[in-house]
Amino acid sequence: MAKFNYSQIRAFNAVARLSNISAAANRLGVTQPAITAQIRTLEKSYGVMLFERSNTGVRLTKLGRQLYRETASLDEQEEVIDHILGESAELKTGELRIVSGAPSLCVELLSEFNRLYPQVRLDVRFGNWGRVTSAIFERQADLAILTNPPEDEKLHMVHLIDQRLDCLVPEHHPLAQQASVSFRELADYPVIFRNGASITQRTVDDCLARAGLRLEPMVSLETREAVYEAVAEGMGVGFMLSAASKRQEKVRRVPILEAPENHPEKLFCLRPNLRRRVVQAFFDVAEEWAHGQRPV
Repeated sequence: MAKFNYSQIRAFNAVARLSNISAAANRLGVTQPAITAQIRTLEKSYGVMLFERSNTGVRLTKLGRQLYRETASLDEQEEVIDHILGESAELKTGELRIVSGAPSLCVELLSEFNRLYPQVRLDVRFGNWGRVTSAIFERQADLAILTNPPEDEKLHMVHLIDQRLDCLVPEHHPLAQQASVSFRELADYPVIFRNGASITQRTVDDCLARAGLRLEPMVSLETREAVYEAVAEGMGVGFMLSAASKRQEKVRRVPILEAPENHPEKLFCLRPNLRRRVVQAFFDVAEEWAHGQRPV
């Protein structure tokens, strides 16, 4: 059995990272057939299948995901080497994969980073709490911005802001002019929940449990955008963390009495990633931004 070589692993990593053979070939500066040949040789040498192929692209098999968790660090090592050899040069190239739980704060940081480093390519995706954390630990993203991220020694974190849980009500709703609202009052109105691994819904559930209350949702929706639109159309009242969106039209945000605590929004990455120059640059921008948000 022939042993794998670095070129094969490099090709495998590129396809695993981009889920597209053509994009991987462009990234590595080689032809698409060359990438395909490297991966097929690797699979044939060990009698395994690393990717499932379809008309829309490729995706990792279970074995492929297991392998990528180990080999992804090689890409990080390449960037560290490049940083060591070219640390005196201005940051003019690079790529960052960022995943975030909400767009509002993320876009603010992206705008500032792009202003300082306009030639760095940014690939940004959004998802719920579960998807964001999985993307980091499975090395599908370099950085993440999330509310109440997991406490893990493998992660490097920077605190950005604190936010509260708000009740969203239609602008002409009876509760819209109140300074605050209790969960008991909401029992008289149709309620909209999030579904899936949502930190917002988890926060609502925790608050209700502490208060010894139970609310039955009229409808459960997957995204905060869907919840916002449903509230704006008068379907019921919903919930959102205060920094998740800056939208104000047709909706009022009312603080909840049983949810007084703040929820930290943090930027984080796997610790080895911090050695990459472009990652450290983003952390520098975020820390400077966060410093400007705190009272002097």
